[in-house]
Amino acid sequence: MEEQKQKQYWTYRIIGSIDNFIAILFLFGIIISFTAAGFNPKLLFSLFIWLSVLLYTNLSAVFARHVMAKGNSLRYKLKEWIKVNAFVTIIYAIIVIGVICFGLIEKSYIEQISKATSVPVFMLHNVIFIFIGCMLLLIIHVLLTFHYLKQFDDRFVDTDTKQE
Repeated sequence: MEEQKQKQYWTYRIIGSIDNFIAILFLFGIIISFTAAGFNPKLLFSLFIWLSVLLYTNLSAVFARHVMAKGNSLRYKLKEWIKVNAFVTIIYAIIVIGVICFGLIEKSYIEQISKATSVPVFMLHNVIFIFIGCMLLLIIHVLLTFHYLKQFDDRFVDTDTKQE
């Protein structure tokens, strides 16, 4: 029975693994932002977003491992944490895709970046398309998470209220 549960949600878990890899890359940005944020308060917003993506990917992995694969219960607060960070994550991914698409439409912008960084234009296009793919996977994962949170709603228990 447990093996069947694991096979049933394999796509969700694979996309989650890719999202965890993206979150690890964000972790490096978070570490750099922590040092710079003390000097520039404008960086606190990007730090908040990156932390939300990191929290979302890790909490959704906990949800997948404990609830979907093993059938255990989790606290209701964890479900709320997943939802809040999922909203921030999906908004971030949509904004990133929009900004990237603007950069693709505005060819002079890509050329300016290429000249400033000495990276060939075709290489920038490859990086851009890979990044768009990662953001689309992140959006798909968030939407699947919302679906599975509804499906496994009975697996979240409120441990704060005392039963009489």
